[in-house]
Amino acid sequence: MSKRDAIVTAAVEVFARHGFRQTSMDLIAQAAGVSRPALYQYFRNKQDVFTAVAEYVTDQLVEAAHRASQAEGSLADRVYGVLLVKLDTATGIADARHRRELIAQAVAMGVAPADDQLVYVLAQLLAGTPEPLETASVLLASAVGIGQSEGGPEVLRRRLRRLVDLTVTGLFAQ
Repeated sequence: MSKRDAIVTAAVEVFARHGFRQTSMDLIAQAAGVSRPALYQYFRNKQDVFTAVAEYVTDQLVEAAHRASQAEGSLADRVYGVLLVKLDTATGIADARHRRELIAQAVAMGVAPADDQLVYVLAQLLAGTPEPLETASVLLASAVGIGQSEGGPEVLRRRLRRLVDLTVTGLFAQ
């Protein structure tokens, strides 16, 4: 792993723990085990680090979604697997109190979210059903909503599974 990649990996945890506003270049350097001047050899400022972190997380999320879409199991199992990647990432990557701040910061900085790519993965799975792209968009938006609702991980996963089962059953009942 390159030094830059090690810094980005360490920064994921720092942003998750402290949010964007409270994260400093000092905290990032400390977590990455580098000096602050060394950190500036790779990144101009905190925004650059944040952009690299967002790209890294997006790449990891999309790769995991592709693997889930190609896994063994029924269509409902594979759709659930793709959406579970999103749910687990959304609920697990950052402390709940910082999640909205980090998402808002990414949007404000124009960092492209993974959602468009996830919709595409889901739409490929749903090819042959009525309006696969729209259905994929609705499912992803619903998964995000589930992730923002109250309840522990098992409750949220159960809700997500129910959503997928109802949707897939409904698609084939037409």
